[in-house]
Parts: sequence; structure tokens; C-alpha cells
Amino acid sequence: MDIFKGGLLICGGLVSLCTMSQAELKLPAFFSDNMVLQQETGSNVWGWAEAGQQITVNYLDRTEISTANKNGKWMVTFNGLKASKKGSTMKVSTGDENLELNEVVVGEVWIASGQSNMEWVIGKTNSKKTEENANDSFLRIYQAKNVTAAAEQKDFKGKWETVKAGKNLNFTAVGYEFGKSLREKLDVPVGIIECAWAGKRVEAFMSDSAIKSLPEAKPLMEKKEKAFAKWSDLQNVVGKKSKKAKRTKKKGGRNPNLSTDYHSTIYNGMIAPITGYSARGVIWYQGESNSKDETSIIYGELLEGLIQDWRKQWGSNLSFYYVQLANYGKGTIPGWVNVQDEMRRLLDDEDMQDGNIGMATTNDIGNATNIHPLNKKDVAIRLARWALNKDYKMLDVVVSGPLYQSHIIKEGEIEITFNYTKGLKTRDGQSVGSFEIAGSDGKWIAADAKIVEDKVIVSSESVKSPIKARYAWSLLATGANLVNAEGLPTSCFITK
Repeated sequence: MDIFKGGLLICGGLVSLCTMSQAELKLPAFFSDNMVLQQETGSNVWGWAEAGQQITVNYLDRTEISTANKNGKWMVTFNGLKASKKGSTMKVSTGDENLELNEVVVGEVWIASGQSNMEWVIGKTNSKKTEENANDSFLRIYQAKNVTAAAEQKDFKGKWETVKAGKNLNFTAVGYEFGKSLREKLDVPVGIIECAWAGKRVEAFMSDSAIKSLPEAKPLMEKKEKAFAKWSDLQNVVGKKSKKAKRTKKKGGRNPNLSTDYHSTIYNGMIAPITGYSARGVIWYQGESNSKDETSIIYGELLEGLIQDWRKQWGSNLSFYYVQLANYGKGTIPGWVNVQDEMRRLLDDEDMQDGNIGMATTNDIGNATNIHPLNKKDVAIRLARWALNKDYKMLDVVVSGPLYQSHIIKEGEIEITFNYTKGLKTRDGQSVGSFEIAGSDGKWIAADAKIVEDKVIVSSESVKSPIKARYAWSLLATGANLVNAEGLPTSCFITK
């Protein structure tokens, strides 16, 4: 918790000059010109002022009043706002202090988070040529600055931008294309708040309380504690001026409480400030960094922990749609397929059925030599399918390619049933590929597979009594060609 004392802000044991006095009327950076407020649900607006002062917020001929608490924080809620493509001014006032936010609109708000594939900008993707001349004043993106913190922060730098010709190339490509898809179907303003950071782990985006409540995350907590203890010991040489002492201190690196290598640091700096900013949901593209170690086998638990954490922190049952890792790599990354399958399995988790979750399968649009596939448009459109169907009730929109549902074993064959199988076929018109089966010896053998009434039957003359099957169980999954009528690919899976 941040503690105000004598004009200084004390955060995680570090003292810095406070960016505001308590008497100053102030808003977080994301409440600013060009912002988008969430329609229909309660839309929160908050800030700080002198304790006990009354704050008045006027917007769209409505007035909401609040009083700053003993810590100086105040909040108002505009309930039931209707989408509006006319920019209006929001006025915030107290005493003789007044703030005005211009071109504020109401529509749909989504949080875009994850690592580099979410942060990846339009100018580095296939979307570059088509978006250089794009204009849409009602598609707006809040571009956040990357920052870590030892304790939960209240604000962080960023700026709302509208889509203008020649000015879009540094936007998140997935966030932009997702927002564009919603704009085309809904015809309301769309705001995307980007909080993504390249090369970062899922646990860095989770709150400290969430990590502590997750048994599987105990090794991650211990790792950070040990790293901090070691770093602290090395700081004891601060007062020594010898070259050796300086080298020793430098070797200690960055304070683990501020390092993106450890849990909660990105949450504290970039997620905590916006919790409560009313939104419809989250799109998430991450997992690459967790595929390289033991966390790959608990990725489902970690991602579930993050989703539940954010819903709790927002006080809202946020929809959450994520991208399954794409096909990639010629070498060996043992955890890559583990993370892919953990993502798939999370869809069926009983604890996740109270809110909307979904997964965009992308094992057909990756790149063997580039962990950052250039095709971000199809990724975003597949995420948008979930939102259009689940959140906006366009029930004719197919949300996914085939997802494993169940299987039965009979007479040396395994019959597999999927969800979303209407028009089940192969993408290239060839035989179904990338299926394997195994018997009691556990050896995986390439299987023959055929489509029968929207099911797949797999077998092999080499495995007379199969006990399990799997599909697309490799980094590249070059033979994975099973799709539905929409051309959407089948996710990897393994029967257990």
C-alpha cells in the first residue's frame, strides 16, 4: 500500500517525491482527452483531491458527486451510459479547481495484455500497408508506458490516441485489429487499453495476493525471496568505494522487487492502476516465456489464477479471451505444446464457467523461424469471434475451430468427438494428418485418421490395442490440417 507522509510517497521501502499534493485535484493519466467509457455497465471515474472536499463530475447532462476520503481518493459512477459517437466534454471540479476532458465517448472498452506478440506494433506486421491510410476517430487505443513497481501503484503514464492515417503504426497490432473487428460489427466507439510487455512471464502480471493464494506458485514466491535476499546482501557494499565493491554491487543486478523476472512487478506498475476502469473484458497473448521451464506444466493454473485475480480486482466478471501459442520453431522447446494444451484444458475448467472465456487457436498461422508471426489480423479476428458471440450475442458467429470433447476406444480404433465440428474437413483436401496413437508401452506412432460424420477415427496397424491419442503435438505441427467449415483449425490435444 502507498503511504503518504510529509509530501513524500513511500512505495515498497523506496522514497520518491510525490507527484501531487493531496490538495491538488488530480486524475489518473487514463482519464484524459479522447478516452472511451464503457456503455451499459457502471462506468467509474476517480481521482484525488483534498480529504473531505466535494467533487462534482458533469458528463452528458448528468452530474455525479463524491467526497474525497481521508486518503484523498474519490470516485463516481455513471450507470447505464449509452454508446455515443459524439465526443463530449467531461468536467471535474472542486472548489476553485476545474479539469476538462475533451472528446470523451461511450462504447466498448477492452484491456489488451500479454507479452511481445500483444505488444507487437502494426508497423512490423502484414497489416502495415493497409493501415497506413486508415482513419477512424472512434477506434481509440491507450498506449501505456512499461513500468514495474515493488508495491501497487495508483497511476502510470500513457496516452489515448485515435486512429489517424500515418499515425497508427506504433499501435498494438492485435489490439488494433480486434478493435477494428468490433467497430465493423457493432458500429460503436471502441477503446483498447494496452498493458503489454515483451518477453515477460504470466506471474509478473498477477497480484501478490493472487500468487500467495495459489499453491502451485509457491516455488515462484521462494525464487523471488531468495533473489531478493541475495541482492540485499550485495547492497551492503554500497558504502565501499573500492573497484571490487562496485563490481560486486553491479553484479547484483536490479532489485528483484522491480524486476520483470519475478511475480507481481508488472501488475504493481501497470495493472493495479487501471483496476476498476470499467471494461467489457480482456484479450491476452502470452505464454512464450513460460514455455521454457517447469511453469509450462502449471500454466493453466497460473492463467486461471490471473483471470480470477483480475476479475476480483476489477470487481467485474470480465470476459477473457486468449491466444493459444502458434506453431513455431525447428528446435526443441519441451514446454511449448504443454502451454498450448494447458490453455485448451482451461476452457473446460469447472471453476471458469461463471464467466466468458475463450481461446483463439493459431497453429496454422505461425512461423517456423519467427516467434512473432506477422499475421496479426487473423489472430485478432479469431479473438473477436468469441466476443461477438459471447458478449454481443451474435450467435451465428462460430467462435472456434474443433476442440477435443471426448473419445471412445473400440476394436483397435479410437473415435474422437469434438466441439465446433460443423463441416469438418481438411484444409488442403488431403488425408487428415498429425494424429498419433499409443498403446500400453507408451510409444507414439503416427496414426491413420479419417473423418466420419464430424468425428475422427484414428488407428494404426502397428498399435493393435491403442489406449490414447494426440493431435498436433509438436512445435511446428506441419501436418495439422483438420478444420471446420469456417476454416478454423483444430487445437492440439492429448487424451488422458
